[in-house]
Amino acid sequence: MIRLAIVGSGHIARRHLEHFLEHPDEVTVTAVVDIAPENAQWLVDRTGATFYPTVDEAIPHIDAALVATPPNFRVAIIRSLATNGKAILCEKPMAGTVEDAREIAQIVRETGVPFMVGFMRRWHAPYADLKAMVDGGGLGRPLQFFRRRIGQVLPPEGGWRTSPAQLTGIAIESVSHDIDLLRWLAGDVAVTGGEVVESRADLPGYDDVVLATLRFESGAIGLLQVSWSSYINENAVGVFGTDASAIIDGPGMWTSERLRVGDTQGQDVEKRRYSEAEADEYGNAGQMAAFLALARGETIDHPGVEDGLATVEISHQILASSHGR
Repeated sequence: MIRLAIVGSGHIARRHLEHFLEHPDEVTVTAVVDIAPENAQWLVDRTGATFYPTVDEAIPHIDAALVATPPNFRVAIIRSLATNGKAILCEKPMAGTVEDAREIAQIVRETGVPFMVGFMRRWHAPYADLKAMVDGGGLGRPLQFFRRRIGQVLPPEGGWRTSPAQLTGIAIESVSHDIDLLRWLAGDVAVTGGEVVESRADLPGYDDVVLATLRFESGAIGLLQVSWSSYINENAVGVFGTDASAIIDGPGMWTSERLRVGDTQGQDVEKRRYSEAEADEYGNAGQMAAFLALARGETIDHPGVEDGLATVEISHQILASSHGR
């Protein structure tokens, strides 16, 4: 039985907890860590875990931890967990700054602890289908990858996302999902650049529109378009290859409704229509099962610390190249 600490008791911890509770024979929450006891009380009540004000106090009572604090507060937490040999599931983005991300990466390399970044979209069934097509060579040589995710998102007031001392904007925070998705499909990124826009006059520094281009080490190119200020919702991921093209799309920011494939004969065929459960499932359940396997010492494919670092670096490269930043 894996003894788990949940570090940080915000909204994302609630989502993850539900999936941990689906594995009652494999994991038990024994510790809740937060700087504010009143914020953590709901987790204590739900799990029967013990509250600890610091990670160091929880260390003797755990085997693994979910780190779900705001990204700018993770280095010391991860150092404590890693140096004590605890498996770590770190929410995305791995860090808010490149310096913190590199420090975390070095800690994990030196300690060798099992470490996963919360890029749960890798376990989204439609994207797994697209990944299989790319890896299987069915599209020929990939020429271009694209990701478009647009909609209207207003972060709740009072949270870290809109706090002047903690905000990162979506280029670092939410777009990390999309960067990782394209890296997972296409491989490492050689060059990137882009533009961001801030639509909220009341939130200076909070970019919520991102457009970026990427060149992968394979020679393929990529396009990344994400907006939290669009009045139309859309989700699409696509690959254009020398032999065929494939697109997964849907009507919501996260919904994957269908898989379409076009070939050299000019046909555009709907290859698969996903069920509502498949279309709307984020991939959290698969991610949680994978993390538990990783914590048990199993060798599995997963987004690790190098993926987390690469994503933070790419996000900052996009911001640095933007004329509107």
